[in-house]
Amino acid sequence: MPWLTKTSLSLADGAEATITSVWEKGVSFFMSTKSNEQPRVPVVNVDGKPLMPTTPRKARLLIKDGLAKPQRNKLGLFYVQMTRPVGTKTQPTALAEDPGAKYDGVAVASRRQVELRAMVFLPDDVPQKMDARKNLRRARRYRKTPRRPKRFDNRKRKKYWLAPTQRSKVETRLKVVRELCKIYPIQLIVTEDVRYNHYRYRDGKYFSTVEIGKTLTYREYRKLAELKLVEVSDTDAWREKFGLFKLTTRKWEQVPETHANDAVAMLMGTTGCENNPSAPFFVWRRLRYARRSLHRQNPQRGGMRSRFGGTSNGGFLCKGDWVEAEKAGRVYRGWVCGLPTEITKLVGVADADGKRIGQFSPKKTRLLARSTGFSWKEVKTAFLP
Repeated sequence: MPWLTKTSLSLADGAEATITSVWEKGVSFFMSTKSNEQPRVPVVNVDGKPLMPTTPRKARLLIKDGLAKPQRNKLGLFYVQMTRPVGTKTQPTALAEDPGAKYDGVAVASRRQVELRAMVFLPDDVPQKMDARKNLRRARRYRKTPRRPKRFDNRKRKKYWLAPTQRSKVETRLKVVRELCKIYPIQLIVTEDVRYNHYRYRDGKYFSTVEIGKTLTYREYRKLAELKLVEVSDTDAWREKFGLFKLTTRKWEQVPETHANDAVAMLMGTTGCENNPSAPFFVWRRLRYARRSLHRQNPQRGGMRSRFGGTSNGGFLCKGDWVEAEKAGRVYRGWVCGLPTEITKLVGVADADGKRIGQFSPKKTRLLARSTGFSWKEVKTAFLP
């Protein structure tokens, strides 16, 4: 198969020398002027079948001539959809996924070069939410108030059961891969087969988090494309061979050196493609907002427990919607995190990291896209010393 060809030594040395020279000059971000190294725009057919990516110039011309229309998927990636039938012939394209306990690294590459790099923040707030739900339900059973009986003693688990804390991570990982397969003609999925000897070593609690759910993950991957498993040692060897830097500390930093470079190394070692330092780097994070509750945990003024949470209050906007808001002559883009209430008539907007930007008037807030469950942002790649 074309993606199983090995990279020659001259290509590896050339790629390493190029990356080192850029880092030594202190360039803050990578942007190539070569047409073959510029970021590519994904293309899909009329029926939604992914085609080969094209250059930004060709995408603009297709939209200008009415041959394609602009679209944006649930991960915030811009792509174009053809308005008339075209050829469906594609080249081999691969996707690499580096699983982690808190963060994932993702990369997409064609036969020539790396097209996309990304970092995924996995949800870590599910345990706290489950504890709060358990305490609320337990407290209601001892009060004279309408309640539902306990059900955890008369429920039979399915044959393959995952705890909600782990299932949330697996489902987030699968959703990212599925959305990428909708706009890229992925024919091969490469991932690390994480294994740890828990009987011999007792410090592998984070490895166990990655290992849980592998059966479900691999089964879903095989439904999308051919699956290839690699060892962790192979990824380390490829990363050193191609000169890709690995940031072992500050893993929360939103740079390719933390997690995305591992996915790039797997693609370069497996498919033989070249590294593209100017490939776009995205950060994806699952949206967080308070779900609907019967009442608040603590009584408010007058001893009343008002209703709390929810993604909608009957208005036009919902929590998680991508909006554009204006305030004091400045325009902000973010995700709705607060809805108008009886106390305040303003709309709260947060950035891609979940930090609140401010409150805006509903009349100066414009809807860009409905909630997709994810926030996104493109980060200019920089080297951390």
